[in-house]
This record gives sequence, C-alpha cells and structure tokens, in this order.
Amino acid sequence: MTQSARLAVRAPSFRRRGIVEGFFGAPWSLARRCAMFEYGAARAMNTYLYAPKDDPYHRERWREPYPDAAWAEMLRLIAAAQANRIDFVYGFHPGQGLRFGEDEAIDVLLAKARRFHEAGVRSFAVLFDDIPSRLAHPEDERRYGASLARAEGAWLTRILERQQRDWAGTVEWWICPSYYSEDPKLARMFGEFEPSFLERLRETLPESVACMWTGPQIVPERITLEHIETVSARLGGPLVLWDNYPVNDLAMREEMHLGPLTGRDARLPERVYGYLNNPPLQPEAAYLPLATCFDYAADPARYDPEASWTRAVRRRFGASTVEHWATLRAFCDALTAQLRRGSTTPGPVRERLGAALEYFEAQQDTPVVRELQPWIERMRSAAQR
Repeated sequence: MTQSARLAVRAPSFRRRGIVEGFFGAPWSLARRCAMFEYGAARAMNTYLYAPKDDPYHRERWREPYPDAAWAEMLRLIAAAQANRIDFVYGFHPGQGLRFGEDEAIDVLLAKARRFHEAGVRSFAVLFDDIPSRLAHPEDERRYGASLARAEGAWLTRILERQQRDWAGTVEWWICPSYYSEDPKLARMFGEFEPSFLERLRETLPESVACMWTGPQIVPERITLEHIETVSARLGGPLVLWDNYPVNDLAMREEMHLGPLTGRDARLPERVYGYLNNPPLQPEAAYLPLATCFDYAADPARYDPEASWTRAVRRRFGASTVEHWATLRAFCDALTAQLRRGSTTPGPVRERLGAALEYFEAQQDTPVVRELQPWIERMRSAAQR
C-alpha cells in the first residue's frame, strides 16, 4: 500500500492530533512546551508541528543552522516530544523572496533537515503561508508560467527527488500553500491569488505530500465535512487541518479564547488526515481550550463541548471554581464579539462578576492569572460601572 493510500484509510479519529505552534509573537519556552506535551499526551495528542513565526531560524533566517545553545534546547524539545510519544514535525518557512528555480535553497533545506533527522525527526513541513500571492522573480514566472501554485508544488517535488534515498517512504513531508483558505482576507493581506490555485498546486505536488488548510475562513466558526470534501476533491492528496483556535495573535491580541472548541463536524476524520490546533500566546491559559480540542480530535463522534470544558476546569482548578471560570469565559466571549462585530452581546451579570473577581484576586500570584490579568482588569472595570 502506498503512503498516500495509507493516509486515506478511514479512521474513527484523526490519524494526527495535536498542536501547530504557528502564531506570531514570543514563542513558548522549552518548559512550557514540555509541560504541554505531557498534558496533551494524556489526551491522545500525538503530533506537534514546530512553526513559531518569531523564531528567526524557522522563518527570517531559515537558511542558517541553529546556534549551539539554541540547538541544544531544540534537542531537549525533540527528546521531550519523543518521550511522550509525540511526533515532532519541524516546519521550514522559506517563501519570502525565494527563487524557486534554484537548487541552492533546496540543498540548504535538506542539509538542515538532515540534522533534525539525526535527532530522530521523521516529519517535515514546508510552509508558504503569509507571503505575497505572486512570484517575486522573472525567471520563476517564465519557468512556472507565472503560477505560484505550480512553483510551490514543484519545489516539494524537487525536495523529494533530492532527499537521501533511504528517506523515501520513511520521511513524511507536508506543505502549507500560500492559498490556505477561501477567506477573502487572504487576498486583502497578500494580494489577489491566481485562479484555480489548488488545482494548479495539484499539477506539480507529489501525491504523498499532505496539504495544510485552515477551513472556509482563516479563523473559522464552523468547518463542515461538505467543505472539506470540496477542498479534498480539488487537491487530491492527504489533508491536515491547521485550526486557528484558540490562537489570539495579530489582530486578535485583545481577545482571549477560553471556551470549548465548537463548530467542527464530527465526520471530518473521514477526509482529514491530521487535525492540529494553533494555541494562544499565553501557554497557561491555553490548557482549558486545548483540553477540549484534544477531546474533539480523539473522539469527534462523542465530543461534548460543555462537558469537556467543565471537566477540564474541574481537573485543573477544582470543582468549586467552575462558575468563576465560566464567568471569565463569558466576559471574554462578549469582549471578542464586541471587538469583531461591534455587537453588544450581554456579558455576565454584575453579581457573578464580583464573585469571580474575588476568586481571581485570591489567585493573583498563579501563572495563569498573571497571564489573564489584562482581561481580569477589564472585567473589574465592567463590574464597577
């Protein structure tokens, strides 16, 4: 059975479940990541994609090897993932200004990948997200018919052709194309995309390479099986969902997403190979929403958002705290609705705000409350009006 055929076999849950650390902002520390590995592994997490935008050796200076101190820390991170039976996927972000027709960049990437391979890494992702929507160099325009999609797919083909022979069938490659959602915001941010981008990508992308996708929007409220079937038909190969919940980077920095994952079709594993959630900038605050993401990914058919969230609060903070966390969650949800749509979604009643504020005041020296202080202060201001 070919690799692509193995990936397509129907499973009751996603084959790959876990986290893509892919946000803009200060990357999580080694200790925070290792703690999340243990937390996630206990909830069937089996995959971690390393792709923090603000790691310079991942994106801005991706051609350079990690300096000795940073590499020693990377080795500890890989070992921690392996100790928890989590597949460490290293992400390269080479797209900005790349000359697709040259061999040098591929040689550099593979040399860097070999170092990770020696450390036990067997999965890699090449990420072209959040770059201009058109080719930057005339020679690439001539070679690929002015198609960024064909250039990106062909680049993966050449990587597979030039990798070590014994990697074939044992090393897995993914791609995040520049066009990773149908959201019109993509074109407003990075320029108009060529028509039929996914079909053109399919012309040159190897069948075995899994393609990442965020859904109908960059930050979708719902992802249905019907939507995924349409995308799968256009791409043809394995699909990995990069779900931008509960992330809060860039335009969402004032938001805090504490609630459970909702709006994800229970049937998605029928067509989706991997399901990864992009976490928030605040690692301690991430535990509650990510617990629900892990529960969904492990067993979508039986996932109950509210039951999952309540269970996560009880286990982490105690049964007596559920109402207070629910109050802060409701306040943050109302704030998010106001920030995004200017709506006046009702927040918690003042009596509940007061009781919750007393609880969080007593916990002000804990890491999670320190992270959440900006939102707690806003809640305090609302209670005093």
